[in-house]
Amino acid sequence: MARKSHPARKRAGASAATAGAAAAPAGASAAPAVRLPRIAKGHRPEFYEDPAIDQLFAIVTALTGEVSVLFDRLDTVERLLDDSGAVRAQAIEAYVPDPSAAALRAERRDELLRRVFAVLELYAARKAAPAS
Repeated sequence: MARKSHPARKRAGASAATAGAAAAPAGASAAPAVRLPRIAKGHRPEFYEDPAIDQLFAIVTALTGEVSVLFDRLDTVERLLDDSGAVRAQAIEAYVPDPSAAALRAERRDELLRRVFAVLELYAARKAAPAS
């Protein structure tokens, strides 16, 4: 069974690769979009003596990103339901948050990151503290 790629993931990757083209002034000819490789070359950085901790950190980071995307999509669905009482897939994909919604999403994303990574900050603070 082949895994179906989610449109939001496609958009997120495309927006990162074409961010420079999006900033070009209207009417200017934009350079073709740069397609970046999806597989990183080289080794992952290691921060802890046990590689399992680094792997767990990578997993938590990836899952946190997915949760953040799900929060944004849920926010989109809720806003569209409030506006029209019905939601179509095309409306979800075409939705662009207004500045206040974007600010709320950014605030929620920052709070999510603070909660998820608070454990690491506590760990680092304990390691940096002189032994008593």
